[in-house]
Amino acid sequence: MASFGAYFSVSPGFVFDRIGPHRSVLLGGFLLAGIYTGLYAGLMAFPTAMTPLGVGVAFAVLGQATNFGVFAALGPNEDLFGPENRGKIMALEFAAFSAGGALFAELYKHYFDGEVPRYFRFMGCLMLVVFLLAWIALYRPAKEDAAHAVAAAPIHALDEFMPPDTPIQKAQDLERDCKLVPMAQPDITGREILADSRFWLLFATVFILVGSSLFVMSNIAFIVESLGGPMEQISTMVALFSVGNCCGRVMAGVVSDSVLDRCPRIYFVSLASILVGAIHTLFLFIPRAFLAVPITLAGVADGVMFAAFPVLTRETFGARHFGKNFGLISVANALGFPLFYSPVGSFVYSMSAQSVDGVQKCVGDECFRPVFLLVVALSVVSLVASLKFAARQHYVRLS
Repeated sequence: MASFGAYFSVSPGFVFDRIGPHRSVLLGGFLLAGIYTGLYAGLMAFPTAMTPLGVGVAFAVLGQATNFGVFAALGPNEDLFGPENRGKIMALEFAAFSAGGALFAELYKHYFDGEVPRYFRFMGCLMLVVFLLAWIALYRPAKEDAAHAVAAAPIHALDEFMPPDTPIQKAQDLERDCKLVPMAQPDITGREILADSRFWLLFATVFILVGSSLFVMSNIAFIVESLGGPMEQISTMVALFSVGNCCGRVMAGVVSDSVLDRCPRIYFVSLASILVGAIHTLFLFIPRAFLAVPITLAGVADGVMFAAFPVLTRETFGARHFGKNFGLISVANALGFPLFYSPVGSFVYSMSAQSVDGVQKCVGDECFRPVFLLVVALSVVSLVASLKFAARQHYVRLS
């Protein structure tokens, strides 16, 4: 439920665009602190009242509240160093989000294992402190900051962060040090973005590629067991997926900026599509002792996608409504794995499973082969969608 709340970030995006990053950070901090404290108090004082439904709703709200921190980190910072460095900035921030999950998992394992109420109390205090520090540290454009100044009083929460109009270079000025960026256009959201075919093409790629990577991550133990792989390496494979994910985000962000003068960012989605198709083909044929290879690469592919699609959302549909638009694109995350890949995978697994000591288990290639083949086919669909997006995107060169 927490993951679903975090991925389904439409409502936090709308609120963020309405109230701005500084108020969003305060709102997120107080929400997180309040929910964690409430869970701690409930477990300590009223354990019988902690129903699965109530705890699930609380976790969903926790996931929603974390998005205020995500948006506040991305919105004010993505354009501080210009469009030629936007990939690096957003990739580093998303890499930090990825590494944070692994860090807190280790923190819980070493200091709070089995002490859930104490962990909730710790998290409530920590989130409040971190979000308050973020509120203090968040960039605030000075009145004399010409790079982010606006001509009149802001009419939107993010107007203070809007970049200045950048002149389009003439053809004769494009020979050196030029970057390829989407043509400037009015910021769009709502019905306009839903009527734009590029939104749905990007949505489809996120649905297919991120969903397939999350499927691998969530089923590592089942995949390794069913294929007869080294069970003792499962914890290492989980760590390798996370490391690959983090490295994929950073590398894709840096490389996409460095080749921006000749390669639009959307082609990194094309690269991720090819990579995902190759990874799931590997699952079908690779010797079982080397299953760590496609699992690690699945993390890398997910990282490449997370380095690409948020920047594409910002550059294609504008910065003013980034919260709402990123939330709308992220619905693909909320649907792709939990509502598509997971049910399909569970159905395929159960069809070939047998009862072993009262537990349904599946052993053999048939446990996941149909899912792997499905992902290979869908990766081709994603590749076509990314190429269509590239054909419909218009670019200009900025020095």
